[in-house]
Amino acid sequence: MSAIGYARLIELWNLPVRLLDSPAQVSGAVNRRVVGEGKILFPRGVAIEDTPMGHLEFGLRHEGINLEVIDAVFDHLSPDDLVRRFEIAPNGTPIRRACFLWEWLRRPTLPVSAQPAGGYIDLFPDDVYLVAGQPSRHGKFRVRDNALGNADFCPMVQRAGIPTEPSLQNLLMQAEQTLTANDDAALFERALNYLYLSETRSSFAIEKDPPSADRQARFVQLLRRAGETAVVDEDWLVSLQNAVVRDAFSQEASYRFRQNWLEDSTGQITFLPPPPEVLRAAMHGWVSFINDCQRRIDPLIKVACAAFGFVYLHPFMDGNGRLHRFLMHHALGQALPSAAARIVPVSAVILKNLTEYQAVLAGFSRPTTRLWDYLRADIEPLVTRSPGGRPYRFFDATREVAFLHKMIRLAVEEEIPRQMAWLKGYDRAQLSLQAAFDLPNKDIAALIRMIESNEGKLSQHRRKQYAHLPETVLDRIEACVRRAFNRD
Repeated sequence: MSAIGYARLIELWNLPVRLLDSPAQVSGAVNRRVVGEGKILFPRGVAIEDTPMGHLEFGLRHEGINLEVIDAVFDHLSPDDLVRRFEIAPNGTPIRRACFLWEWLRRPTLPVSAQPAGGYIDLFPDDVYLVAGQPSRHGKFRVRDNALGNADFCPMVQRAGIPTEPSLQNLLMQAEQTLTANDDAALFERALNYLYLSETRSSFAIEKDPPSADRQARFVQLLRRAGETAVVDEDWLVSLQNAVVRDAFSQEASYRFRQNWLEDSTGQITFLPPPPEVLRAAMHGWVSFINDCQRRIDPLIKVACAAFGFVYLHPFMDGNGRLHRFLMHHALGQALPSAAARIVPVSAVILKNLTEYQAVLAGFSRPTTRLWDYLRADIEPLVTRSPGGRPYRFFDATREVAFLHKMIRLAVEEEIPRQMAWLKGYDRAQLSLQAAFDLPNKDIAALIRMIESNEGKLSQHRRKQYAHLPETVLDRIEACVRRAFNRD
């Protein structure tokens, strides 16, 4: 079997790109296109010109739009090859896409004289990809630019991998209804406060970084204002970074100028974000993406691509993970302004599904970090080769979008109702205990929390802390709390 399409181009020029999930190959064992385990097989008689231009057109026709590979190919392919092919066959869909992408990615124009006839073609086939709802038309090659992003930051999302129901709008409507079901303004405000605090603690707990009271309060304030800022820019991101890091020594005044990296407990590097010399251009693309309100991108797609794109770019030396999760709330609040959009407890659910979350992050970080060559020095890695910014600017975000949809659904269908039920149970327990026992309110509050967190039982250790109360009284308090939380 021999490689064709994108796989052949990677092989030909040893392109510094991530391995293809399903490389195309020619096989004598098939007589039609067959999608196999980790590969796509084509019969030996498949129509293909065995030249770089021929393999590029084959990839565009049969393998989709792989911006990372295409941009790397353009480092080696002469623009004259594109011009010659277009002049011969100006109506060909692959060559029109290739020429458009050359000008889109490289910005120099191609000196063509031919003009395509007929209608416009989509840059990304909308039966395969989720695309912008308001594409822009480019008459030179008669291409509709329906990309989700721009030439500096453009994630891709495959339609087949994304659940269509329930929609994000319906989920947020359900969350709003759950929060306001009792038409009790005081309970609603307490619920928001409780959710803000829970979300803050969960976001820090994901990184095993217990916050001080001051840092916790700052993050709660950030959550309360999520979605308010109309325009995202570097100064705003810097102000957020300064608010969430542990001390003044970790605060930054701009995007990083040094190489960052993550490592595990053994000192093994697990992730290298883009080099600082390409970071600013990539962040410019990311900022344009999150601020763009004209292209009508599905809110779920935009939230996931913005949040995960940020953490993959890792623009600061510290605080990126917490900002990435905060940006989920911010982008939700921008796309669908409502209290529920800002405070869906995504981090609380992620914390309960941490292995799955880490697998999503590793699905990007592992293949991307393999593209780097470095030596491990005493303080920081000595980089001898990097892939530049391509893997971080052009990534398939299908897995990230599907994961975020699942987390939001669990937050709305399980976490918010559970936390609302806890608040209502707490109120019933508090009223019952205040009526039955002459105890300080702080003791009542502590006893309710301890009993309920221990599944309706006061542990022997906790009973010793309240040894001044008779055992029969503690038993009655237990029973009151169980009834209040419907544990009987």
